[in-house]
Amino acid sequence: MAEKQEVILIVDDEMVVRRVLSEKVGLAGYRCEQASTADEALARIKSTAVQLAILDIKMPGKSGVELLSEIKAAHPDIAVIMATAVIDINTAIECLKQGAYDYITKPFNLDEVLLSVERALERRRLEQENRDYQLHLE
Repeated sequence: MAEKQEVILIVDDEMVVRRVLSEKVGLAGYRCEQASTADEALARIKSTAVQLAILDIKMPGKSGVELLSEIKAAHPDIAVIMATAVIDINTAIECLKQGAYDYITKPFNLDEVLLSVERALERRRLEQENRDYQLHLE
């Protein structure tokens, strides 16, 4: 499969989860970066052009919800998908209000994760094209 340009950052404190997601997303042609903490994720975002991040909600230290807020404030063009083992509708709604594209639950259906990644990247691309079009109209 041809290599795609998009970089996906997978942030989860569980190495097995990061590895499984990286393998699935990588086989689809995306370049994967991994981080085990929110601080490590922020450092990766500063050093690498990331287009999409998959964030675990429950992590030691800073939560994925807090990380989502920081990413959207500093890097609004990064698409974000939240991942969790706990189904909490209030947390899901809060994440979506803060700008997350999707909310996926563990154990993952890897085909659904990949579909969510592709849809989030497509929406991001369309939003950027629309913004560029608006700027050129002015």
